[in-house]
Order: sequence, then C-alpha cells, then structure tokens
Amino acid sequence: MTALRTLPVSLALLLLLSICKPIFSQGDKTNGVPPLTFSLLSGYTMPNSSEWDYIKDISMGLDAFCGQRQELGYLDADSIFVALRRPYEIGLRLNFTYFPNAIAGHRIGLCGMLLEPVLVNDRDGLYFEMDFGLAAYTDPYRRTPDPRNVFIGSYLNCMVEIGPTYIHYNGNGSRILAGARFVHSSNGYLKKPNKGLNYLQATVGYSPSIPGNKTCRRVVVMDSAHYRGGDFLISYAPGIVMPRYTGYSHNYFYANTARVGWLYNFTPCRAAGATLDVTYNFSHTAVIRHHNENYNLPFYVGIAAAYETSWDHWALHAAMAAYLLRSVHGTTPLYERVGLFYHFGDGRKKVRHFVGVSLKSHMAHIDFIEWHYGIKLSPRNW
Repeated sequence: MTALRTLPVSLALLLLLSICKPIFSQGDKTNGVPPLTFSLLSGYTMPNSSEWDYIKDISMGLDAFCGQRQELGYLDADSIFVALRRPYEIGLRLNFTYFPNAIAGHRIGLCGMLLEPVLVNDRDGLYFEMDFGLAAYTDPYRRTPDPRNVFIGSYLNCMVEIGPTYIHYNGNGSRILAGARFVHSSNGYLKKPNKGLNYLQATVGYSPSIPGNKTCRRVVVMDSAHYRGGDFLISYAPGIVMPRYTGYSHNYFYANTARVGWLYNFTPCRAAGATLDVTYNFSHTAVIRHHNENYNLPFYVGIAAAYETSWDHWALHAAMAAYLLRSVHGTTPLYERVGLFYHFGDGRKKVRHFVGVSLKSHMAHIDFIEWHYGIKLSPRNW
C-alpha cells in the first residue's frame, strides 16, 4: 500500500517537470529567452470553519516564474472569437512561503502556470492566472503528531492557484506585475488527516529586461481544415482515497470517473465544450451508511463545462460542473476539475490517445486524484 501512496506523487512530479521541454525548447526557434519574473508574496490562511480559527496566519514569501507567450491563428482569417485569440503565457512557477504559525510547517511550491488574457493593450494587460502543481510542507502531521494539525498529512501535496494578474509592459522590455490568488493545498485523501489548507495571497513582481533579447514567443498558425471543429472525447480515470468516515475498517477505497463529451477548437490551441461525468467513489458509501441516507444508486452523475489550453502535446484542462444525481452527505451540489493531459499525435489524426492527472474537488476540497486515459475522435478528419 505504501507503493500505491507514492506512485501518484511520483507520476505527477514527472508530468510536471517534463512540461519544461516544450516551453524552453521554443526559445531557440524565436531567438528569445523566456523572461524570469521575481515576486514578493504575502497572504492569509483561511480556516475551513470557525472551530479552526487557530490556523489564521499571515504569511510571506518569495516567488519566481519563467514563461513564454504563445500566439494563435488559423490560415483563414475568421473573425469569430477574436478576443479569445490574444496571446497567452505558459510556464513554470516556483515559490517559498513562510508561515509564522506554521500549523504544517512552511511550503515550497512548483506549478505549471497559465496566464489567460482578459483585457490587453500594448502597455497594460489584465490576465486570469491558473497554476497546477505540487507543494511540499516541512512539518506535516506524520512528522509531528500535533492533534491540531488535521489539514496536511503528507510531505507532498497537490496545489492549485487561481486569480487575476495585472502586467504593465515597460518600453525597455521589462515589466511590472501585481496579482491576487486563491490557493488550495491537500493530498487528495491519499494520507489522512487531510482537511487541506486554503490561502489568499497577493504578489508584486518585476521582470528585468535582457539586453539584446527579442520577445520570446511562439506563433501557432494551422490549416483550419484539420484543426478547427469539434472533438468527441471518452476517458476513464481510477484513483484511491482514504475513508471519509473514521469508523470504517478499510484503509483505502477505490474511486472511478468515466467521462464522455465534446470540445470545440475555436483556435489551434484553445477548446471549450461539455462533458457528462459518471463517478463511483467507494469511500462515499461509508458516509451514506453512517448518515442512514436513502440514496441507493452506486454512482453520481454530473455535467461539466470544460475548457482546454494546449502547448504542443500538453493540455491544461479546467471544468466547472454540477451534479444531476448525488448523495447530499457525500458531495456538494457543485464540483470542479483541473488537470494536465498529454496527447499522442497531433490534431490531424482521426483518433488521438491521451493520459494525464486531474484533481476533482468539491468547493476547493479535493474529492480524489484522477489518473486519466482517454481518446479523442475528430470527425473532421474522417
């Protein structure tokens, strides 16, 4: 069982680090070096409920990220979705956060980063940022069995960051950044206790100019006949979790998610659509029985609005969803998913296979970690 606990973390780390190749390899093609941005960050730890007010904490830290802009387009100049074709930035973020209260120690985070443009001109830009990766805590529960720490039960945890970022572009190639982010960390019930920790963080940063460096960007222009249009997707994702109900005798339960859906590629590297999700999480069975709830179906059904941003073979997937059938004790009415997928082949193939990892969560509380295998079917290429 120890191997099962460490395998997901190891695979997630390999997935995250391997995304470095498509980011940094593009610098030679564009005669540019991905710019480094250095930031100061400060934040506030948010209690999950009033009984845990003791974790309120002001934090501070250092942050650095390296990113590259990607510009989009098809060979035919279609005016549809012009606002959504603005260049976005993708890269890697590394940070260290110091917590004076230190309920689980201090945190080191490594994330894949996406900056999606909202309002942008030549000198200023407002972006929506989404980061997905790993966080290491220096003092989790299993190292110091503090009975107050019911939040972080393992050294390595998942981490998700979302929020707005403002960028001012100086004429000399440097830029100033300011942003606010909501941050969640937990291990997806791979190791209890695991209530997770939530933070509000603010950042102020600066990217210095590099003498002689050109704008580091990657221009993607594709034949619309092969890339524009819809893809059907089918995927299956197993996972393991510890029980929610502490009185249950099992140490681990299996969880499963099956998805069918459709995504429309409105640019070469952006797609949006919907999926129908069927989830069977065995750990919820104990919760339902504990509350004597009259819910007899062996699964939950949900419908999700999905969005994907891709970079070469990689895709960052995000979804907001609502349950159609569910247990009132095992879930909340809404849930969300964020994940990183790797696709084999390109958009000209009739059938594309993909693998990846995602976090399925209820209002920023991770339900379980999903390990996906799936296929995408492209009718436009048949």
